[in-house]
Amino acid sequence: MSRAVLAILSTENLLHNLAVIKQQAPQANVIAMVKANAYGHGLRSVSLRLEKHVASVGVASVDEALELRKAGVKIPITLMEGVFEPNELLIASCQQFHVVFHSMHQITWLESCSSLPLPLVAWLKIDTGMGRLGLQGDEVSQGYKRLIAKKESIASVGLMSHLACADEKEHPLNQEQFKTFKDCTEHLPGQKSICNSAALFSFPEHQYDTIRPGLALYGVNPCATGTAADLGLKPVMTLQTRLIAIRWCKKNTTLGYGARFVCPEDMPVGVIAVGYGDGYPRSAQDGTPILVNGVRCQLIGRVSMDMITIDLRTYPLAQVHDEVVLWGTGLPLEEVARHTSNSPYDILTSVQLRVKFHWTQFKNS
Repeated sequence: MSRAVLAILSTENLLHNLAVIKQQAPQANVIAMVKANAYGHGLRSVSLRLEKHVASVGVASVDEALELRKAGVKIPITLMEGVFEPNELLIASCQQFHVVFHSMHQITWLESCSSLPLPLVAWLKIDTGMGRLGLQGDEVSQGYKRLIAKKESIASVGLMSHLACADEKEHPLNQEQFKTFKDCTEHLPGQKSICNSAALFSFPEHQYDTIRPGLALYGVNPCATGTAADLGLKPVMTLQTRLIAIRWCKKNTTLGYGARFVCPEDMPVGVIAVGYGDGYPRSAQDGTPILVNGVRCQLIGRVSMDMITIDLRTYPLAQVHDEVVLWGTGLPLEEVARHTSNSPYDILTSVQLRVKFHWTQFKNS
């Protein structure tokens, strides 16, 4: 029998989450974020399931976008970091990628192009407080004018920004960024977009024309507190494995690297076939919840590359080959993450290629 680590991915839950998101913003277009291998869920698989239901999918690079075109994705693909070198503008034009322009040098590259085969749908990114990418102050109107001046190369110009603290609803920077975005854009025509997943639920009054959900699509609560169920979301990924050994350990037996856990009494200990080599967070502490046949047990001892030891005192009837759930259905990833130094974002994007993926209920809907 092959190693038992398996990611079960639900098409039904993915489309359910998209429906919940659309209910939150019924008038807005959706750019579905599928960058970073669709947050660990599979770039091509997720995009093919979403393409009939969203206006565009968002990626980080031309490489990701070309992979989607090769897979047969036909809807617009938005390059969220724009182009990294001038020749990518030609690729974007030929492939009908939408392009984010976040700096003056990218606009200069466009101006240096004699012509493009097809005009680009452009987004001008504004730095309203993230401090990362985007034009600021007077640059915004200057950049906008330069883009629309290239009439033969630009079909339309939208305006977007990104929130730094959307997951903390009361953080004062949120309102500062909303004000800055409004001040920069209220006199400029075009589609506008500032809401990510967290802002979509926390600030519905700022949804504008286009929303850019990411984490919420995959059934994880994007806010600092709560679970996906609080927002009506369902986990797309359930990571599971099986018990490969059960041992009876005497009091004072130490478990794993660093001897971090010391058995407080004679107790049953299970060994499961998953570890940080599969993407499970190495920072998980003793007490991190794990399900065995639906029964809550706890991680004990340091996570190894390929194995984890668990406390079976809450489930003494456990047997070798029993099913184990690490997160997903019945065990919210948000809860698991709280026992680690990781966030749901980096846990999901850390899932490794040796984990087998199995999608359910794909009817090309």
